[in-house]
Amino acid sequence: MTLRSIKDFMFRNVCWITFLCLVVFANAQEPVSIHFTEKDGLPDKEFYDILEDKNGFIWMAADKGLFRYDGKDFKSYTNSHQRGLSVFNLKQDSEGRVWCNNISGQFFYIENDQLNVFMDLSDLLKGELADYVIHNDKLVVFALRKMFEVSIPTKSIKPIIELNHTLGSPFKLDNRIYFNNSNKIEYLDVNGTIKQVLDKKQPLVDANGVTISQKKPRIFKVNELMFLFDYRSDQNKFYQFDPYKDTFREINGLHTIKDEIILSIFEHNNEIWFGTYSGVWVYEYLKGDFILKRTFLNDYNITEILKDSDEIYWFTTKNNGVFAVPSIHVENHSVLESEKNITSLEKINDSLLVFGTANGNIGFHNPSTQENSYLNVPSTYRVSSIKYLPQNNQLLISKDINSYAFNLKTNKLVKNVAVSLQNVKSFTHINNDLLYTTGSMASVLKNGNIEEKGQVISTNKRTYASHFQNKTHQTYIAYVDNIYVFDKHWNSRIVTLDNEPIFGKSFTETEDGVVWVGTFKNGLIGIKDDQVIQHFKSSNGLTSNKINKIKANGHLLWIVLDNSIQLFNIKTKTFKTLTKNDGIPTYDITGIEILNNKIYCSSNIGLFSLDNQKVFKDYDPEVYFTEVEVNEVKTKLKNTYKLAYNQNAIKIGFNVNGLYFNEKGIYQYRLKGFKDEWSITDSRSNFVAYNSLPAGSYSFQVKPIIHNENNTSNKVKELKIAIRKRLWEQWWFIGCCILLMFSVIVIYYRRKINKQEKEKASQIEKINLEKEVIASNLKALRSQMNPHFIFNSLNSIQDLVLKEDTEASYDYIVLFANLIRNTLNYSNKDFIPLEKELEFLKVYLELEKLRFGDDFEYEITCTVDDKIAVPSLLIQPFIENALVHGLLHKSGQKHLSISFQFTDVLQCIVIDNGIGRKKAKEIAERQGNTHESFALKAIKERLNVYQKIQNKELGFAIEDLYDDTIAIGTKTIINLPFKHAF
Repeated sequence: MTLRSIKDFMFRNVCWITFLCLVVFANAQEPVSIHFTEKDGLPDKEFYDILEDKNGFIWMAADKGLFRYDGKDFKSYTNSHQRGLSVFNLKQDSEGRVWCNNISGQFFYIENDQLNVFMDLSDLLKGELADYVIHNDKLVVFALRKMFEVSIPTKSIKPIIELNHTLGSPFKLDNRIYFNNSNKIEYLDVNGTIKQVLDKKQPLVDANGVTISQKKPRIFKVNELMFLFDYRSDQNKFYQFDPYKDTFREINGLHTIKDEIILSIFEHNNEIWFGTYSGVWVYEYLKGDFILKRTFLNDYNITEILKDSDEIYWFTTKNNGVFAVPSIHVENHSVLESEKNITSLEKINDSLLVFGTANGNIGFHNPSTQENSYLNVPSTYRVSSIKYLPQNNQLLISKDINSYAFNLKTNKLVKNVAVSLQNVKSFTHINNDLLYTTGSMASVLKNGNIEEKGQVISTNKRTYASHFQNKTHQTYIAYVDNIYVFDKHWNSRIVTLDNEPIFGKSFTETEDGVVWVGTFKNGLIGIKDDQVIQHFKSSNGLTSNKINKIKANGHLLWIVLDNSIQLFNIKTKTFKTLTKNDGIPTYDITGIEILNNKIYCSSNIGLFSLDNQKVFKDYDPEVYFTEVEVNEVKTKLKNTYKLAYNQNAIKIGFNVNGLYFNEKGIYQYRLKGFKDEWSITDSRSNFVAYNSLPAGSYSFQVKPIIHNENNTSNKVKELKIAIRKRLWEQWWFIGCCILLMFSVIVIYYRRKINKQEKEKASQIEKINLEKEVIASNLKALRSQMNPHFIFNSLNSIQDLVLKEDTEASYDYIVLFANLIRNTLNYSNKDFIPLEKELEFLKVYLELEKLRFGDDFEYEITCTVDDKIAVPSLLIQPFIENALVHGLLHKSGQKHLSISFQFTDVLQCIVIDNGIGRKKAKEIAERQGNTHESFALKAIKERLNVYQKIQNKELGFAIEDLYDDTIAIGTKTIINLPFKHAF
């Protein structure tokens, strides 16, 4: 720079000229960008076009193919019939399909997430890379010298125009497609008709017959004005025309780009951005002319420029990958490479900033002109702090060793020997007359004369920052061990947080009188009236508890943390956050100053600024589901999933498109029906997995939020999941089981009732049988007590009495009485012990023996356990029958044998040696007694009853005994019922 330019700079800014080594230069500010390269996962380095579709995906046409970026990952698209990988000219149709073409004449579109070949036009294009426009349902193809349209539904081809000169590139505006045709500007309307806009009336060839227009002219617009770019006579020319007024004129201001190779044109507000072989050139259109505002990315060939829906700017390059500018409102300001490590920053006025560097020098920056000047200060020690004193127009410069004062009016740099001005951490004005300095070993109060030693406030105690509050005349000092508050007499008090020390690093004060402290590890603390009234940390708004710098601007508080820059609104108690993904180049910030509507930050990598009115975006992200896995198997995306009980391992993927959210946002999610409280994902995680979900109905909900900001997005995405219960847990199965159980119970109780009814019937039958037994017993009793027996017995007793055989009569009467008594006792019992039955039979036979005389003999044998019971009075009729019918009419010796034995049943065998049943029957017939024995009939009925009760084969059989043909007696076998007697 010349001395003249140095003087001009000083005059414009501070009206002084330094006599020391001073360097001045001007340069445009550079936006902070993110550079994507192959080592960062970018699939290529050579890109030709870029497009954002309606869903927020970023599509890139590159040398190695077509790629889609969702903010996290790149996805490649190819087709097996594709000739060559390179694709160009990205477009999107009304249905949301993305189109591209290649040099081989193939046209492609994306549908169902696949790259499909639409048509091969190689025969028409013959190796030419054609421009095209999607117009209604047609592709309008612009080749070098011809234009034709292809119907998308039918693929029919219709020629429109064929020339012997070059057609310009198409420019679609509303329902018209504008293009340059030789010396005219024309357009194609909705009906496919070409209409002329104007005749440029320019020469087509020079004096030597050489064509003046040497490339395809291109139309662009700025606001509502239309322009033509043409390469004529070896330089770029620009014209403004009105398609409705037939006006055409060359415009000025773009001469600086006349020799650049222009690859892309991008309209931005009232600006036009040209992508060239030497970066981006930005021009603003003012009062009919273009004015160069700035250039950036000057070392790269910019092939295309895109501003996406998140207001992120994308720049594709020919051989250096892709650049993304998260915010155009964050700008790097040019600083000498050797002076980029800035250690302190101070505001002189609204048009000048001053900064100190790690090399020990001082720099001056004019924000309006973007000019810089540098002052070499003796000694290379780091500048630790600087302070501008407006009352004497001096700049105090504190270094690690030594300090200086630079008078901006006299241009004098004076070395200051005061130790209190060396290695100062901060300077603080007190009542505009006193200056308080904090340092590593002492804090000193000085008056306006900085040459004097000053009053030492403390020694041997490190201090980090200080602040003077005009309203209360209190001075806040951050010592190494706590925060101290001094009144105007320098009496001190300690401010603590919950009785714990506060380790402060930076002070500032907002318009409400609250003094804020940025701490080393305890977040942000607000102090008023010597009390902590507010405390913010990572749990209630901050992104970190470690704060580097804070700066108040009215009711707003700028906070520099170790992982972000945040803006806190003290009225609304809300935070906004900026990170490197918003364009913040570094968090190692050493100073903050506010000039007009910009926040300037000095750092270890230079000087940058934020437009505080535009840097924060109104961002409303929208989430969508990317995949659903069931038991580790991907399934088709749908709104509702109905799954079996064992399909209960669910993984759900989701995403928000765009670089902004995927670097800055997180997701809130919940599974209603399982856990209704909202949870958050880990940083950069975009899926949730559930293992072994129980059966039930669930609603999975997810919504995107920007971490540590007040997020009001209600765009919740939801899908339904229903996991059926196990077969035995499902309602219909349980219902069937209940019905079956009810049926079983009904059947059971019906059977039980039937059984009870049967048992009741059986009991009734048993009672009836017992009644029958009783009746049989009575019948047997009556049969046993038949008049013949009683008459014969009484006759026998009478004979004995007449014979005056008193003793025999007495014995007979006793036996007869005993027999009658037993008969009466046993007749009302079903069963009697066998021994009682035998006693009864002996009494009976003894009576009969008296009647039959000495010729009658009997014997009773029993081989059966006598602890059993038999039916009462059942055997006597058989014995009586043997006596009356077998032995009564027999002459000579009469014998009767009675035996009891067990075979399969209890048997009683009665054998007599009488006349037999045949002779007995003949005698009975002669006597006129032909009726059936009443006793035997009654016994038969009794045995039938017992057979039903005991379910045994019971009854009797009578057998005649013969000796050859002579009857020698009768044998009766009786199968008796029995039971055990107790």
